Amino acid sequence: MEIIAKGAEATIYKTKMFNKEVCIKERNSKKYRHPVLDTKILKTRNKEEAFLLKKIKEIGLFSPYIYSVSNNKIIMEYIKNNKKHKDKLEEIGIEIAKLHNNNIIHGDLNLINILTNNNKVYFIDFGLGYVSLKIEDKATDLLVFKKTLLALKKTEKLWEGIKKGYLKETNNKNIIKHIENIEKRGRYL
Repeated sequence: MEIIAKGAEATIYKTKMFNKEVCIKERNSKKYRHPVLDTKILKTRNKEEAFLLKKIKEIGLFSPYIYSVSNNKIIMEYIKNNKKHKDKLEEIGIEIAKLHNNNIIHGDLNLINILTNNNKVYFIDFGLGYVSLKIEDKATDLLVFKKTLLALKKTEKLWEGIKKGYLKETNNKNIIKHIENIEKRGRYL
């Protein structure tokens, strides 16, 4: 198995199974937590992430197919990322709006968690995702994305393309307006 990503919450491996390239997301145990609590948290987050990945497929968006879910691992389809985000900004915005129209909050929107392949936009890593009806949660989801773009020295043009697509598809234009309110409060992270 080849490690393709390692973060605070999980390690991602690429390997072959079922005659296909697959990705294995293995949640990292936290030694500072009581073992019973740690096991419960890993299991709950895995189930929630698998639920959200399944739900976004049901609404017609793209995400990896899940082959198996256990207490601390998810085995899923490997999606090669061609990293052509600049060609898909408006479409990314549209797809995020579809998530929010279905009350799905990603929780960690950034270009690393959005893959482009075969003219499709895929969402991955719903480890911090949840379901919410709140405008505040949807606006915060977008604001975190906007801030990651700007922090990566990306231009405002990237955000404007995403915002344009979002406004085309959203069923609530107030979400974009609410971002400004959150920015004025200064507590968006």
